[in-house]
Amino acid sequence: VVAAAVTLAVAGGGAAVATMRDTDPVSHQAGPVQESPAPSAAVTPGAVTPSPTPSGAEGLGGRPASASPSATATGGKVPGFTGTRLTLPGLSIDAQSGETFSQAMARSDRTFGRPKMARIFYPGLPPAWDGSRSDLVDRTVVVSFKASPQEINTGKYDSRLASWFASIPREHNVYWSYFHEPEDDVQRGSYTAAAYRTAWRRIAGLADRADNPRLINTLILMCWTVDPKSGRNFNDFYPGGDVVEALGWDCYNWAVKWKRYASPQEVFGRMISKSRELGKPWGLAETGSDLLPGDTGMGRAGWLRSMTTYVNGQRPEFVAYWNNAVSYGDFRLLDSPSIQAWRSFCTA
Repeated sequence: VVAAAVTLAVAGGGAAVATMRDTDPVSHQAGPVQESPAPSAAVTPGAVTPSPTPSGAEGLGGRPASASPSATATGGKVPGFTGTRLTLPGLSIDAQSGETFSQAMARSDRTFGRPKMARIFYPGLPPAWDGSRSDLVDRTVVVSFKASPQEINTGKYDSRLASWFASIPREHNVYWSYFHEPEDDVQRGSYTAAAYRTAWRRIAGLADRADNPRLINTLILMCWTVDPKSGRNFNDFYPGGDVVEALGWDCYNWAVKWKRYASPQEVFGRMISKSRELGKPWGLAETGSDLLPGDTGMGRAGWLRSMTTYVNGQRPEFVAYWNNAVSYGDFRLLDSPSIQAWRSFCTA
């Protein structure tokens, strides 16, 4: 059964989670993976000023200070993506000024060759599925939504969320996540970690009532959280292995801060080890790199190719590039080398 599921996953471009939900969770990965080294140094996040209403962009996997990983920069020419792609590639779809979401999606597909999955953010509760962003992309979706744990735990939104889960079609996998990147919110006292875990478990119960094997309960946290120097305890945010079916991680290469493109092992090593420790399938819900000053895009393109080769070899379920900009980092792929690097992964 496992061999058959692996064969289908590789042939279909990735995720085998939905077809294997009742098996040993270790078997969710599409084959063996090699141990990856942990990052050699920490990334120290700075304070992020919260917006009045949580936004999809808030968090970014931990905002670094000037501290840099200690390994030397990767130099030389990096070849294009080669081999068999073993995971679903994708990115966030973000409307530019004056664009509708449909127009932004069409532009993204033209640019990157219609990636196999899309990362969708809702700053509040999800809207009705029909006609929503999640519906329009018509492919595997990693979708997150937000509501205060205090209100969730009163049962205020039970009916609305149960209806939403029941309305989700069964044509594509839907990796849903409640309140991605909760760590900063807990740290600044918006709610407690215990309230978050309780709310997560409540919503997971509502999802299970839909009896839809393509719905995958996905916890999305920052990679920074599993770095000992963060001072955080992963278990504070983990609602339990009985309700979490997959892990999503937000991991970034902060090239401008670090003054180089850090190796993939440094950026992703710890979260891969943590996912393996828990026996959970995992994916990159957000990743990206800003552009070093003076780089025409060739340097970042090299990093993107080395990153996709490395991560693909670790067999994640999905890899989503966060194609956006905020005041403290611009991760948009606007230069031709970077666009081609990500497109080559998406179309492989």
